[in-house]
Amino acid sequence: MKKLFRIIVLGIVVAFVAGLVACSNANKEESTGSGGKKTEITYAIWDPIQKPGMEKIAEEFMNKNPNIHVKVQVIPWDQYWTKLEASANGQTLPDVFWMHGSEAHRYMKADVLLDITDSYKKVEGNFPEDLVDLYSYDGNNYGIPKDVSTVGLWYNKQIFDENGIAYPDESWDWDKFKEVAKQLTDSDKGIYGFAASNDTEVGYYNAIFQNEGNVISDDKTKSELNSPATQEALQWWGDFSLKDKSSPSIVEFAENNVRSLFLSGKIAMIYDGSWMYGEYSSNDDMKQNIDVAVLPKGKTKATVYNGLANSVSAYTENKDAAIKFVDFLSSKQGMEIQGESTVAIPAYKGTEAKFIEATEDTFNTRVFSEMLDYGVLRPNGPNFNKAETIATEELAKMFSGNETVEEATNNAAKKVNEILSN
Repeated sequence: MKKLFRIIVLGIVVAFVAGLVACSNANKEESTGSGGKKTEITYAIWDPIQKPGMEKIAEEFMNKNPNIHVKVQVIPWDQYWTKLEASANGQTLPDVFWMHGSEAHRYMKADVLLDITDSYKKVEGNFPEDLVDLYSYDGNNYGIPKDVSTVGLWYNKQIFDENGIAYPDESWDWDKFKEVAKQLTDSDKGIYGFAASNDTEVGYYNAIFQNEGNVISDDKTKSELNSPATQEALQWWGDFSLKDKSSPSIVEFAENNVRSLFLSGKIAMIYDGSWMYGEYSSNDDMKQNIDVAVLPKGKTKATVYNGLANSVSAYTENKDAAIKFVDFLSSKQGMEIQGESTVAIPAYKGTEAKFIEATEDTFNTRVFSEMLDYGVLRPNGPNFNKAETIATEELAKMFSGNETVEEATNNAAKKVNEILSN
C-alpha cells in the first residue's frame, strides 16, 4: 500500500476508526429474516442538505437488492477530508464515498480508490468528458461523475424593486453590473450592491475566465495568476470594495459570512453555485425575495463548472455490493432520482431536465443548465489544493489594499510554482 500522506497523528486515526466502525471494511452481515445474509455498506457524503436525496436513491437500490443495506453517513465538509485522509492511511475508508476534483489526483495516485473502469464502461458516453477525465488516472476510472454545477448571479428581488431597477438578465455585461452594484448600495441602510469576497469557485475565478485569463497553465505545472488578463480581472473584482465601495471589505467578510449577509438582506447580489438551491429554497423568509440569473459577460461568457464523483474504497471487503451500488448511482434511473430530489444537477446527460422541472417554479434554475454551454472546468491538478490555499492568502493582501495587484499576483505565482514543481 502507498501511504496517501505523511504518517498522521495516531490519535486522529484511532478516533476516526472508532467513530466509523459502521463504515469500515468489516464485511458486516446480518440475517434478512428469510435465511439470506444482508451486507451493509456505508456511503459517505458531506452535505446534510443532500442526505434525503441520497437516501431516496439508496432506498430504491435496496428495493432492488434486498440483501444489501446502504447506510448514508454525513461527515461535515470541515471534517471530511481530514477524516478521509486518516481512514485512507488506516485502510478503513467508507465503502463508497464522494470524491472532489481538487482531491482526486492524490487519492488515485496513492492507490486507495478502486478501479471501477468496468462500471464506467456500462454508462460510457453519458457524462461530460472533462469530468470523466478528472476522475481518471493512467487510463482507468476511479470515480464516476455524480453531478455538475455552475455558478450563477443570485439576487434579492426586493432590493431591486425598492430601487426601481430591472432584474439581471442575459444582456448584462461587466459595465452594467458595476453600474447597478453602485446604484443598489445604500450605506445608510448598510446594504451593499455586491459581495466581491476573496473566494475562488464562487468568486473571482469566474471573472478571470470571463476576461479570457487563466489560473494555471493547461499542463497544470505553472501559475498564470500574474498574467495580464488575470491581473485585470482581479483588479476589476477588487475595485468593488476598494474603489466603488459597493462591496463589503475583506475585513467585513472575515467577520460576517457572505451567504448570511445575503440571506439577511444586506447584499443585493452574490455569485453562488447551483448546489445552493436546497439551502436557499429552505429559507422560507427569503425564498420569495431571491432568484438567480446568468453571470454578466466580460470579454466572453464564462462560469466555473465542476462536478463530484462517486468512488469506491480499494480496501472494501464488500466489493461486489459497493460496485453494484455505484452502478445504480451512475445509472439513468439513479440520476433521475437525484434530479427529482433537487439535491444537485445530475451529471448523466439528459437527466438535468429532472432537476429543472422540480426546481424552476421556485427559482430560475434553468440558467445553470444553460451556462454549461460555456462553462470552464474548475482548476485542478496535483497539489493544486495546497497551491490554491497559498494563493488565496497572498491575494488577500491585494483585496485589503496592502499590495498592488502586480505585487500580490507575482508573489502568489512564485509560491504556487514552488508547490506545483514538487
